[in-house]
Amino acid sequence: MDALEIAKNIELEGKAYYEKLAIDSPLKSLSGVFSLLAKEEQKHYNLFDSWQKNKAVPAPAQPGSASAEAKRIFSGISKQFTFPQPVYDYVQAWGKALEMERNSISVYEEMLGKALSPDEKGILKFLIVEEQKHEHLVEHLLEFANEPTVFLENAEFNHLA
Repeated sequence: MDALEIAKNIELEGKAYYEKLAIDSPLKSLSGVFSLLAKEEQKHYNLFDSWQKNKAVPAPAQPGSASAEAKRIFSGISKQFTFPQPVYDYVQAWGKALEMERNSISVYEEMLGKALSPDEKGILKFLIVEEQKHEHLVEHLLEFANEPTVFLENAEFNHLA
């Protein structure tokens, strides 16, 4: 399997997992964040697919907006928040998402090291930055799961930027 096929599979796997989190999460207010992350993974898949089919590196899309959306959502739920009863293992579910993001970053960094053209390097750098943003957001979701009161007391949510 070539590198682009591996990258496409990583993005589809991430998309499917975020769609599952959006559906399964008892915190329906966070479903929008996971849906947005799933859409961003689909955009990444589309970039790799276009690259593979056209044998030319497409221009990267606009940077994703998952962090801004998460900031808006957390701002909204910070008013009166209580975690649902611990029926759902947030740390395990979101920990898997973090592992997936870190894996994709690692694969894309390896691809970047082997890239020959400036266009290939440009798109891979773009995708690495996008995946690092996802990693950062999921790290904060884990922080929220472990310490929701402390996390929500930060009214600015600057840590999500």
